[in-house]
Amino acid sequence: MNQLVTGKFIALKRKQKNLTQEQLAEKLGVSNKTISKWETGKCMPDYSIIKSLCEELEVTVAELMDGEMSEEKSVRTYDDEQILDLLRRTQELEKQKNLLYDHIGV
Repeated sequence: MNQLVTGKFIALKRKQKNLTQEQLAEKLGVSNKTISKWETGKCMPDYSIIKSLCEELEVTVAELMDGEMSEEKSVRTYDDEQILDLLRRTQELEKQKNLLYDHIGV
């Protein structure tokens, strides 16, 4: 997963739906600055919002993470729920790591 590729894909799909960053942000309950950060690859959407983002953009979670539409007959090893669970776990571990680093002063 490449944040920059995913971000460009989010921007592409948003524009194809004729949505501004502000409009997409409103639909998802986030700020337009958050949408901008996703689209520039500065951060990734939180796992808790990915499903809603995918619904708004009419893409699968796998397509969002890959940053491209999948082939019509492609086979996925993981389904959307498994990918979301992996993202949730990864983000939780990142938060724990950051808390630990803050605690020890790194």
